[in-house]
Amino acid sequence: MNTLENKKIITTRPLSDQDNLKNALSGKGATVLDFPMIEIKPAELSDDHKKIIKAIDAFHWLIFTSKNGVSHFFRIIDNDNLKQPKIAVIGESTAKEIFKNNHTPFFVSTGITSELFLKELKNNRIKTGDSVLLILGELADNTLENGLAGLATIQRLNVYKTIETVSYSETIVEMIREDNYNMIIFTSPSGYRNFSRIMNENNIHKNYRIACIGKTTHKEVLNHGQKPLLVSSKPNAENFVTEIEAYFLKK
Repeated sequence: MNTLENKKIITTRPLSDQDNLKNALSGKGATVLDFPMIEIKPAELSDDHKKIIKAIDAFHWLIFTSKNGVSHFFRIIDNDNLKQPKIAVIGESTAKEIFKNNHTPFFVSTGITSELFLKELKNNRIKTGDSVLLILGELADNTLENGLAGLATIQRLNVYKTIETVSYSETIVEMIREDNYNMIIFTSPSGYRNFSRIMNENNIHKNYRIACIGKTTHKEVLNHGQKPLLVSSKPNAENFVTEIEAYFLKK
């Protein structure tokens, strides 16, 4: 059912061949326009990081908070020889990425924030003295790192970095200037910051029709004086599309 037919939705997510959100929106009939504001790149690994990778089987737990963390991690290790430490993740999409790499999560958080994830991990899961490897992006905060300190031995491995894009579509900039769109989607604070910079450079100052995922992205949007049309209640593509669909049906 093409419930989003004739809707022009601009996505600021990184370009990807496997963008579930874009595919789901297109499947509902929307015209989805790519306006990527960030790129995801592998992080440079220090000598200390390389030592961690060589000793990966010594960890009791591997903890992931995003699909990007999973995909970049499995690019830099010898997956065939990886023993089975306990793997904990946030969200079903991150869990699916683990399965794609032929491993099974021991624990999948039902929460959508690092705070809730931390609470669940400390609730009789991670034991005193366990060794834990946090596999994250460079911009990830220290909530898990600080929260587990004192309970377990914690090390952090940044496997990817987020870079703001420099080039962009001038055609889409003009569409935004002329209000020739229905919604702009944001899924990261850095994506919105870069968007705001580009709009300022093009002397575009208005209230944008925005939908976003996550409290940190929402906070960034609010800090720039904008009010989203909707904020997804769960950090997954399926739920986000359902809420976008419901928004337009109400309209």
